[in-house]
Amino acid sequence: MGAAVLSIPGTVALAACGDKQVVTREVPVERVVVKEVEVDRVVTRRVEKVVTHEVEKILRHEVAVEKVVENVVTKEVETTVEDDAMPQRPPAVLRLANDHTSGARGATMIWALKTFHQQFPHIAIKFEPPNYLYAETFSTLIEAGDQPELALLDGGFLNTWVHRGGFARIDGALNKHPDWEPTKWYAPPDEMSVGQFDDDRAARPAPHSRGYEGVMFGLPYQGNINGAVYNFTLLEDKGVPMPVAGSFHLEREAQDMFAQTTDPETGTYGLRMHPNAWLIWGSWARAMQDTGNHMYRAPDQLHWDIFNDGGDRGFELAVDTIRSGVAMPLDQIASVAGDAGSPFAAGKQARHWTAGGLGNSIRHIEDQFAWGLGPVEEGDRGPFPHHFTNQGHYCTAAAERNGLVEECTETLLFFAGPKVQGRIAIDRGSLPMLKSVIHTDAFKAGPPENHGYYKTWMDKTDHHHWQTGHPNWWEWYESFRAAAPLFSGEMSIEAGMKRIIDTSDRVLADSRRAYDSWKSWIEALPPPSYPLDARPPRG
Repeated sequence: MGAAVLSIPGTVALAACGDKQVVTREVPVERVVVKEVEVDRVVTRRVEKVVTHEVEKILRHEVAVEKVVENVVTKEVETTVEDDAMPQRPPAVLRLANDHTSGARGATMIWALKTFHQQFPHIAIKFEPPNYLYAETFSTLIEAGDQPELALLDGGFLNTWVHRGGFARIDGALNKHPDWEPTKWYAPPDEMSVGQFDDDRAARPAPHSRGYEGVMFGLPYQGNINGAVYNFTLLEDKGVPMPVAGSFHLEREAQDMFAQTTDPETGTYGLRMHPNAWLIWGSWARAMQDTGNHMYRAPDQLHWDIFNDGGDRGFELAVDTIRSGVAMPLDQIASVAGDAGSPFAAGKQARHWTAGGLGNSIRHIEDQFAWGLGPVEEGDRGPFPHHFTNQGHYCTAAAERNGLVEECTETLLFFAGPKVQGRIAIDRGSLPMLKSVIHTDAFKAGPPENHGYYKTWMDKTDHHHWQTGHPNWWEWYESFRAAAPLFSGEMSIEAGMKRIIDTSDRVLADSRRAYDSWKSWIEALPPPSYPLDARPPRG
């Protein structure tokens, strides 16, 4: 309670319990200071000024007492509170690094921070937007021991630093919390947790459907899965039928649709290609494989793998879309997009990719044309495998040093929970990762049309992912950047593929010892504090 000034003049304060005793006493007072006591009820009211006049009065009444204690008020107390009293500082202050500051994602983050403050007033968040070179700058902060307690990062960054003391385990705090259930979220491997190695991927169910396993260092926030959106109005104007699932083969119907919707005179194109594998060509490569078991990195962790087993055919088809003219040249994308944000939003392409975040496109397109999700291209085995990833907030070593792991875990569960994930579904800057949100009718409703396709894609079991389980992931990621010269026409497909393979395999060979050490470190980690299916009650 602290110190407060009583507004009951001349009151004698007594503690009452036990036998009755009559107490008569003169009490001349100017003010009574109330110290810390246990009371049945405290009534607090604000007054304009403190009552301080002297009172000379004989107070005679019966009270039940065990002993008389001076300056103690029982039962009801009326106190005065000064209007200019300073509020207490929250007991926990967390720094949060997150680059969602504009557009649909920024709208979600602003809402989430405001709502968090209302629900958790005992935890204050200091929001710190990082720059776009976060991989480099955050590494510098970790090395200097000055990183925020919480940060929106990715699995590649986690696995680069987790064995070097950059992050704090949260599974102990999670297993005490009633909101923790590891199967509630879609869970691409080795992103929030470590140990879900994919070197035996052909023999196991898709890890994203099993839920989180292993030691946890963060929780999901925003998801991404690649798919296709179509300009229905443009297709209708060109007299091209909408693609039909089961009859949209990459080498036949898809190529025809791209060609029929391309018109150089009006500046419209069948699609837009991208040199980054995860948006289109990685899925095309896997669609054209005979078995579909080859992802970017081979199970031996030494070789580039996705071009094997027929995957090179899908990659060549992707490069040829630019060389044949059905995809716009990379150097013309900005001019075609204009102020609309993208060529698709400008109404200039028939088929576009989606990574899950269509909120900005919704704002740009409004009601200019009809559009929505639709079937993806197929290989001989069926629709292409989708690339599935998520970014989450991580609890860093700074939280452990500052004794804030419990507060960080509470915050992580809020951002991964139904309120914030539900808000992501409204603003649509990315995909929610909470399964219950994806399954709602509100999520499936437009705009755009056929938004429910996302659930169909997310529930599939043949996804591929970034394979972030590697301590030198960011260095190995240069293999994907190595594809850019092919798509800009600077080298042949054969030379370009060799460049990608050489870049990948050189990094994997040079970091093999580091990989073995990293994997041994993970395998030696103590298991979670409690079995995931036998969590103790909170408190």
